[in-house]
Amino acid sequence: MELNVLDSDKYETGNIMTENVSPENQPNSNKIEYKTLSQYNQELSAVLPKETFKRSPMRAAWLLVHTGIMVFLGYVVMTYDLSWYSNLGLAILFGTFSARNTFLAHEVLHGATVKNPLLMKLTGFLGFTNCMISPTYWAFWHNKLHHGNTQLLYKDPDAFPTKSVWKRSKFMQSVFRLAPGSGYLRSFFYFFYWFSFQAFLNQVSMRFGNKMWDKLDHKKVSIEFSMQIVLVAAYLYLIGPSNWLYLAVIPFFIQNYTLTSYIVTNHNLSPYTKVNDALVNSLTVTNNPILEFLHMNFGYHTEHHIFPNMPMSNAKKVNAKLHELYPEKFKQMSKWKAMTLLYSTPRVYKDRTTLVNPETGREVSLPIS
Repeated sequence: MELNVLDSDKYETGNIMTENVSPENQPNSNKIEYKTLSQYNQELSAVLPKETFKRSPMRAAWLLVHTGIMVFLGYVVMTYDLSWYSNLGLAILFGTFSARNTFLAHEVLHGATVKNPLLMKLTGFLGFTNCMISPTYWAFWHNKLHHGNTQLLYKDPDAFPTKSVWKRSKFMQSVFRLAPGSGYLRSFFYFFYWFSFQAFLNQVSMRFGNKMWDKLDHKKVSIEFSMQIVLVAAYLYLIGPSNWLYLAVIPFFIQNYTLTSYIVTNHNLSPYTKVNDALVNSLTVTNNPILEFLHMNFGYHTEHHIFPNMPMSNAKKVNAKLHELYPEKFKQMSKWKAMTLLYSTPRVYKDRTTLVNPETGREVSLPIS
């Protein structure tokens, strides 16, 4: 099943994603000034109130609120003989608050809420247990490798491969057919499981023998990961098989869709870059205000990459300044447009600014870096 590019979809900055347009022919291709994260940090810090960057300890308390709501939802499902559609609604809510716990854990492990390392690790452990991701593994994978090497070739574990890598790797060839933009029907299920599946696979086997993970504390990851498996198994035993569908399976799909749909749209429509320039290699995606609240402003991702230890409650203040200071360079679009582009463009890079479907040869030029 082949998907067509929607030529009318545009970045809000005016950049257009078009088919078969060489990078050198795109307008303003030579006018982009690359900057480092520290340069953006300094320039924005000079014009934003200092309170923007202060830790927000009370945000960590959301973990208790979310968990309390999930316990209540679980109690209702297990106690009352509700209709299937009522249980489905409760399951969707359960998965939404489960994902919100993970968004919170991400923020806490960046140091944006509490300062105490033990409290950070505990909150991260609990917030990522739903996905069975060790907080030590996550901090290394996300904070160190991804943030430190965003869209850098061979260094960012979240970046999709180049055509040359795809040719050499049977694993990447299989993953391509699962991913949005491949044109395969199976790719429409990608968001519902990939985040947890990738993390599980990495923690079980792929982190061993790969130089990328050499400096990871493997012993600590193995201990935390094993504890999470025990907790998940205990949870499944407690609720019983009759409740697995509404209190485990559907919430699993919902939390994965919520998390993965942001992770992929935040970067995988952007070019590879030689400089870790967040305004080039990251994309801010906007959503319904209610969903932005429930998802803890995670879509404001360019802002997050510039100030990773900033409470995401202040992300919109940074967003306003990015529009003001870098109106031609800053990239932002609605999430639904980003999702549409994900499915209408391939995920393999021919070069830094060109996507290619390696099976059909179809090429699409990204907004120039």
